[in-house]
Amino acid sequence: MHASQDWHIVLTGDLKSSRKQKDRAKIQEDLKNALVIVNKTFDEAISADFMVVGGDGFQGMLSSLEYFFDIYYKLVENIGHQFYLGVGVGGISTSLSKNVSEMDGEVFYRSSESLSKAKKERSWIAFKSAWWGDNIITSSLNLMADVVWNWSKKQRDIILYYRSHRENREAVELAAENFGVGERSIYKTLRTGKYHLLKKTEDALKEMMNQKWFKSNIEPKNGQ
Repeated sequence: MHASQDWHIVLTGDLKSSRKQKDRAKIQEDLKNALVIVNKTFDEAISADFMVVGGDGFQGMLSSLEYFFDIYYKLVENIGHQFYLGVGVGGISTSLSKNVSEMDGEVFYRSSESLSKAKKERSWIAFKSAWWGDNIITSSLNLMADVVWNWSKKQRDIILYYRSHRENREAVELAAENFGVGERSIYKTLRTGKYHLLKKTEDALKEMMNQKWFKSNIEPKNGQ
């Protein structure tokens, strides 16, 4: 899913109700630290580093959608506070820069519009591009996010640990050892956290995003 030179992805996030929190300073510090981790972990996939915007928000640019889900889960894991996300896909009208604040163009407008839509509709994520599949992607992402944000901290820690360790039997064994519980408990957490359903949805969306017509903004032919 490598993007063409004129095809970029911008993620714009905003922490939910953070201004009402008594520990806002800690939340902001957690956000800063989370972005450092994301920038370091996904350096090769990030065109412009994720940075804090407006005190309670963040923005970054990806070179492709290949690591979108991994980045989303890493943000969930490390920010530790619910957030809205606007995803925009499109071109830029300036030169590429590692500093996201130095660029402009349709991809930024779409990302900003998506964030506003998500907040207005009280959903979690909105996806905007020039493709007919935007509503399908947005709806699927919101169903996934709603499950994720209903995880308990324990569920989140176990499931994301499992995800980061290849999602196989060995990952279950490692998780059981790491969290000091039995393997049956890990399987139960994965089941009650609906992780396998999330993974199937993720794989389906990745397959859709990998189609030539999807990336080229042309009409699909014969289901291809």
